[in-house]
Amino acid sequence: MTGLPEMAQSDKESSGGLVRLQVLLARCGLGSRRHCEELIRDGRVSVDGEPVTEQGQRVDPDRQRVEVDFEPLRPDRHAYYMVNKPKGVLCTNADPDGRKRVIDLFPASAGRLFPIGRLDENSLGLILVTNDGELSHRLAHPKFRVPKVYHVHVAGVPNPETLKKLQDGMYFSDGRFKADRVKKLKTRGKSTILEMTLSEGRNREIRRLLARVGHKVMKLERVQFGPLKLRGVAAGQYRALTSAEIKLLHDYSSGWKDRAAQQRKKKPQAAQKRETNSGETPTPAARHKPVSAPKRIVEISPLATSSGHDLTGRTRNTSRAKSTHPAIVQSSRPSPAKPHPRKKAARKKRKN
Repeated sequence: MTGLPEMAQSDKESSGGLVRLQVLLARCGLGSRRHCEELIRDGRVSVDGEPVTEQGQRVDPDRQRVEVDFEPLRPDRHAYYMVNKPKGVLCTNADPDGRKRVIDLFPASAGRLFPIGRLDENSLGLILVTNDGELSHRLAHPKFRVPKVYHVHVAGVPNPETLKKLQDGMYFSDGRFKADRVKKLKTRGKSTILEMTLSEGRNREIRRLLARVGHKVMKLERVQFGPLKLRGVAAGQYRALTSAEIKLLHDYSSGWKDRAAQQRKKKPQAAQKRETNSGETPTPAARHKPVSAPKRIVEISPLATSSGHDLTGRTRNTSRAKSTHPAIVQSSRPSPAKPHPRKKAARKKRKN
């Protein structure tokens, strides 16, 4: 067997001439790595005439004969395309109902192809198609955190609290969904166009998130996949990627560890910002030294009534109050006025 893809050749040299079987199948264009694992599990792959059903077996493609469905493995030259998927087209290689698929947009002479990741039937926009299984795995798997950007037309006008909920995340039956970033682009009457960035891409994640916060999705279009933006491709059409775009994809897919490290750095900063906004005690790095206010002495004065008692009913000792601590002074309130002589005489009459 000859013509081993370049990336597989480098792995072969670093592992003593052996390559994992599912990796070899993926790099030879038989599908994503997960699909190739299914081929092995179903017993459709053989090495030197012996069926293989266990994952992780290593082979030497230069010395061993690998067959799939009794056909020798022949590496294809890698091909990469950008497709503008229209509504109603499926991102799958097999549909039992016979509906139109993305790969049906290509002529039969294009050979074996498959889409990288998926867009649901009612969504449209950028999708990448290739026969490079290894690159497909690195761009589609959530572990590698490749961001995808979507323009979403929703009913209603989401408020800032709703946008924050989308970024904080919500729990569903199959896990926690969240958007990496949400930005309001513009409003159209009683509807809004949002720009949402996701790096995991769960099943119908955007539609389910927006339905949870009460905004129905009217149109969903992917406009960017990793470093590539949808440009120069009409709906239902495709074009081959340039050599510069292919190199950009490979470089981007190999830098996933740096992106993961940056994401880990952002999380404490975001938590610190939430704590500051919510009034909670910020972290030491965010805590600023308060400006000390000048000390004040509070003056305490005994409050008296006309009968010589304070408000608690105790008899007030005026002479003692004058000799107490300097911080305690007499009240600045004027003394109560003496009763009128006529009123005083009327009181005496009532007592007699």
